[in-house]
Amino acid sequence: MKDNGKESVRLCEHIVRQAFGDVISRVASTLLNRGRLPLSTISRLSALPKPTTSAALIILIQHDLVQTNGASYKDTGEEEQYEFDTLACLLRLRWGRILAITHQSHDEVALEVVRTLMIYGKLKVPDIINTCGGSNDAMRADIVNNTIIALVRAQFIRPTSPELHILESDQVLRRYRRHREEMKQNKGTAMLSANDLDHCEKNAQYEIIQERESLQDIRRVLIERPKIDKDKSKKRGKNKAAFGGGGLDEFDYSLQQDVHLRINHDRYGILIRNELIVKAAEERWNKSFGIILKATLDAALNESSRLNEERTNDSIGINEIVSLIPTEDYKYLTAGLLISSKSTIPDIVRNYLNILSGDDGYSISGNNGNFLRRDNGTNPGYIVEFELICRRLKQNLLYQLVREKLGDKAARVLAVVNKSSKAFETTVRDCAMIPLKDARAHLADLQRLSLVETQEVPKTAAKSRMGLPTSAEYHLWAMDEARVYGVLLTNVYKTLGNILQRKSEEIENKKIVLARESRVENLEGGRGLLQLKDQENLLELDDYLKKLTLAEGRSEINVFILRDLPGSPGQK
Repeated sequence: MKDNGKESVRLCEHIVRQAFGDVISRVASTLLNRGRLPLSTISRLSALPKPTTSAALIILIQHDLVQTNGASYKDTGEEEQYEFDTLACLLRLRWGRILAITHQSHDEVALEVVRTLMIYGKLKVPDIINTCGGSNDAMRADIVNNTIIALVRAQFIRPTSPELHILESDQVLRRYRRHREEMKQNKGTAMLSANDLDHCEKNAQYEIIQERESLQDIRRVLIERPKIDKDKSKKRGKNKAAFGGGGLDEFDYSLQQDVHLRINHDRYGILIRNELIVKAAEERWNKSFGIILKATLDAALNESSRLNEERTNDSIGINEIVSLIPTEDYKYLTAGLLISSKSTIPDIVRNYLNILSGDDGYSISGNNGNFLRRDNGTNPGYIVEFELICRRLKQNLLYQLVREKLGDKAARVLAVVNKSSKAFETTVRDCAMIPLKDARAHLADLQRLSLVETQEVPKTAAKSRMGLPTSAEYHLWAMDEARVYGVLLTNVYKTLGNILQRKSEEIENKKIVLARESRVENLEGGRGLLQLKDQENLLELDDYLKKLTLAEGRSEINVFILRDLPGSPGQK
């Protein structure tokens, strides 16, 4: 998703300046504001020597913030050009949540590995081990190596390649030209039909996507070998015959030493999305539904899961869901519904799933209000409808933001306009249950925020309507969802930029006190050795930074819902 609006550019400039300093920020700002440029032009516009500009670009490429057209790598004879990746830069705001998820699902060593990749961008396995303290400690190196294997198998980190730094659009264009020339030679004519050109373009897109996926496949770095255990070889053979193959414990894993690794933001995004869905189910019903839905989402998570998928590819059976519910949560399941205490856990889970899929016979919201869909195929189970759920998350966030800014009545007015393709003022008045005067006032406020728009419909079919009064037209109110979400996203980017700017200003104002703290932080007394005024200033700074960090986290979640989740009109 290309998003180089004014507010996103300003936000990226703040992020790069805080992470890398002013010199690299000048190079990034030039690319953000000017677009794709060659090295000579970047050096001239940023007023930096070419060696300094080249070093800055290498650092930005190392951290996946800049991509190239691949002219030198593919030897096309063109000039090498560079382009800033805005989305990759904005994903750095999610690092705090990524570290929290890593610590929750793994241990301190995994946290250190992920933090190391954040600091250095991408590293080979030996470099990660040495950075994490395994250079002179064989036991520590073995622990870090096993942790990297666990993170790769969980797809928290994944392989990368130099070809992934080439812009996908340029790769597709080169492949399209090659297919077009091949088709010209095969047909013996330079006049190709529109269907032929479309076929070449689709083939090029598919091939490039498949190639990029294969470069990020964990099998490039993960080596799988069968375990050699002479005492249990016969028993293992029987187990394989009985269960149709070996389990995860049947293999030893090792790592390729020459493949670079980086953080897989998409896998972390899936886990964040699942948390939001579980929280939505708990808010709509109770904690028991969140437990059931969490087990369902865990069962649906597999190697092919993607953040932008509209629904799960395979149906999830009840037995899979039951096996993932912790035993200590059984007490919540029996208390969440008014059912007999003698019912078995699978029967209780089946009742919850019927409600989540709208098969309980009492749901009145229709299919759009369900979290699951029952699959009555050869393998009966349930499918998670991510697109429908995420669409409701976006709408709820929209109404919540309007409610905070304009009040509850304005949110009801916007909901009426959203559910109607086009609505009269009287329709808004009747459905929102407010006076016509208030409806007009709220519609005007919403239009001022670019959330609704009007469309004039003439009452007469005359060809010439010049000079007709405004009373000769109907005024219908409508909402362009894609445009509204874009406006909200821009406002959230602006809020995030203000938060980062405020944080840097607070730290700058207290830099003298922070310098004094750094001199005594390793002493026994710590802050207690400072003067009382300095201690008060540091406590005040901690309070400011805590509040700003909390606001930043909430705003970033809003960005995640509006930008990354499926369900927006026209989103692919």
